[in-house]
Amino acid sequence: MSRYPAIYAGQRLTGQLLQSSQPDIYTKVTNLDRAATTTLTDDPDLTAALEANAVYHVVFYIHFAALDAAQIQTQWTVPASASGVRSAAGAAWTLAGGVATASAADGGYHRSGVHAYSTAVRYGTRNSASNQCVAVEESVLTTVSAGTLALQWAQAVSNATATRVAAGSSLHIRRLA
Repeated sequence: MSRYPAIYAGQRLTGQLLQSSQPDIYTKVTNLDRAATTTLTDDPDLTAALEANAVYHVVFYIHFAALDAAQIQTQWTVPASASGVRSAAGAAWTLAGGVATASAADGGYHRSGVHAYSTAVRYGTRNSASNQCVAVEESVLTTVSAGTLALQWAQAVSNATATRVAAGSSLHIRRLA
């Protein structure tokens, strides 16, 4: 099992060394609403800089609200040449054959899958601009070059009523190697 950073017997322990072994957690403190757009765009709060030649464990907890007519879709911005895949878990937006699911507020159906970072993943809702659902996306990501990690999101179907990624959503990153 890899550990980051490596701490050796007799090594001087510093605040910086101890902090580098802790996860970085970024949280949204205010809601962000996007209306009438399906263009996937980085969330300004759920963004972090990654180092080159590193391995990270990444988890996004996405608290969102949307109408069934708009829904939400996500994908990730990652550094060039990054490798890995992401798992996605949350409310399903359709059943096989394109039949709409029951609202997530009614128990609905669950979606789970493993996707490329650049694959748009669509989630079902509680059919409300304010009542929230949660989606969790997770990955072990390996970098070659330094760059930005960010959650991109937008409405799945353009709608004048905004889709919201809410305060309390978070990005958790732990460097593994």
